[in-house]
Parts: sequence; structure tokens; C-alpha cells
Amino acid sequence: MRLRIPEPVSAGIILSYRCSGECRHCMYACSPRWRDEWLPEGKLERMLEGLRGRIRGAPGGGIGINYGLHLTGGEPFLNFELLLRAVRRVAGMGFPSTFVETNSFWCTDDGITRERLLELREAGLQGILVSVNPFVVEHVPFERMERAVRLGSEVFGKNVLVYQPLFYHLFRRAGLRGTLPFERYLELFGPRSLLHAELLPMGRAVYRLQGVLGLLYGRRRAEDFFGESCLAELTRPWHVHLDSQGNYMAGYCGGLSLGEAEDLEGLLSGVELEDRPVLAALVRDLRFLYELATEFGYREREEGYVSKCHLCLDLRRHLAEETKEFRELSPREFYEHL
Repeated sequence: MRLRIPEPVSAGIILSYRCSGECRHCMYACSPRWRDEWLPEGKLERMLEGLRGRIRGAPGGGIGINYGLHLTGGEPFLNFELLLRAVRRVAGMGFPSTFVETNSFWCTDDGITRERLLELREAGLQGILVSVNPFVVEHVPFERMERAVRLGSEVFGKNVLVYQPLFYHLFRRAGLRGTLPFERYLELFGPRSLLHAELLPMGRAVYRLQGVLGLLYGRRRAEDFFGESCLAELTRPWHVHLDSQGNYMAGYCGGLSLGEAEDLEGLLSGVELEDRPVLAALVRDLRFLYELATEFGYREREEGYVSKCHLCLDLRRHLAEETKEFRELSPREFYEHL
């Protein structure tokens, strides 16, 4: 059985999983505790060759979250020289709608911020995405995010994305300065404020935000998700990710590799599932992954699961901890930092 992977139309390249913070909601379990490991430029070159000619730009020639090619992490500004070289290579190959994601930790004053943004624009970058939410602001002062947005608009014009604008305006209206613990955020704005945000019940969030997610989404038993598969998520052509260790990941499925990101042509010819039991189970029915995990001693969580992604991740995490048998559970370090 082979899984047919469609051509990607938009993609992100994870330069490293290393980050300046450890956000409670991070789908890729990024952290300062990851190894200081960055995408080798030879790998980057081969990834870009595979993506060239396939990535579609945003309508009107600007940037958009689900268009073009973005450079991300972790936090890419932790290695600014690599980021700059990567931008030059991406621009030299003519990719459309290119932008970089950042949490703004580095925007400590106007001079540094403007200088780096100008360097990136001169290198060919088209825009920037500034992350603003209750989890980033736990470790990055809000005024740095404001600075990134203000000076980003000076440098890139309209090509500045704020993700998410709801929180940006909420914090501005509240006159927030400095950082804000999440518990204090809940006191000020209430958990229901998160209903208007894209707080996806997956990744680190299902472990670090159990109470909030349980309130927002409820909890169900494992068998309630039997009959559902992840085929649509695994064959999604937009916003795929290629990581610093050479994994090709669909959607937001951190820690689950479809294969070698450097061999996109090979991937597009189909992924052989016979030697990838986890993927084979997921494209058919979550029940099969549950049965596979029980063979390795998995026991259902008494408190239940907030989503099928929660169940899937918990099963994969158990397998990654119990055995090195499943090569699609990559990178392994992802499961250590949830």
C-alpha cells in the first residue's frame, strides 16, 4: 500500500527546533532545551530544489499564512546569519510570497530591529509574521512585538502578518507592558476569550493546557474517535513543513515524518506504508494505531482526550518512548519536549 502525497503549494522550512521560549501551545514542541542544531545549507539547497516551481504565491503578490514559502523554527532569529543566507538563497531561486516567522524576542531596540529587517529585505525577503498570543507574551515583553509590527510595517509595508491580531489588539487596549503569565491572562480575560482564537487541540497544548482545552472542547474516550482517520491531514498540500533534520511533515503533525524532505520527487511518487506501521494505521483508522500502541503497553487516559489529534499524539508519544522501531516517529527529540 502506498500513500499518495500531493505536490505542496505552500511550505515552511524549520531552520531549527531551538527557540528562545517554550510556549505551552507549541505544535512542534520547540524549546531552548533542544540541541543547538540548525539546518545544514546543503540540505536546504536540496529541499529548495524540490520545492522550486511548485509553491504558489498569495493573490495580489503579497504574503499570506497559507501561501508561498516561509522560514521558521523554533526561533530563526537565534541564528541570524543562517537566516540571512537562507533568505538570499530562497530569493535567488525566485520563490513567491516569502516571509519569516518570529516571536520578536530580539527586538530590544529600534536600531537593532530596523537594521535586521532592512538586511532581510535587501536579501530578498518579502515580509514578516509576528507571533502574538497569550503564550509568547509569557516570555517576550509585548513592547517588543509592537516594535516588530511597527518597524516591520516601515520596512515591508503591508507585508506584515500579525498572528493573531485578536491578541495584539487585546493587549494594546489593555496597555500591556512587559510579560504576562498565562494564569494572569485567564484572570483578566477569561478562558472563553480563547474560543475566538485558533488554539488548536494538538501538540504541546494537550499536555500543558489540559484544563483550558477540556473546558473549551470537552473530553471523550478513545473509542469515540475510532472510525476516524488522518488521511486528509496527511495529504494536505498547503502549509507543509520541512524540518532541520530532513523530515517532510504534512500540516501541523509534529513528530510524524512522511519521509525525506530532500527527496521530494521520491515522496511524490508515493510513500510505501508496509514498513511504516504508524502511518499505515493513521490513513485507515485511529483504532489501528490504538491497537498497535496497546501491544507496547499503552493504557487509555482516564481523563479522556480533547481531540483526535490528542489521541493520536498520545499514542505516538507512548510508542516513541517504548521503542525505536517506527522510523516515521521523527524527530525523536520532539517527544522528549512535549
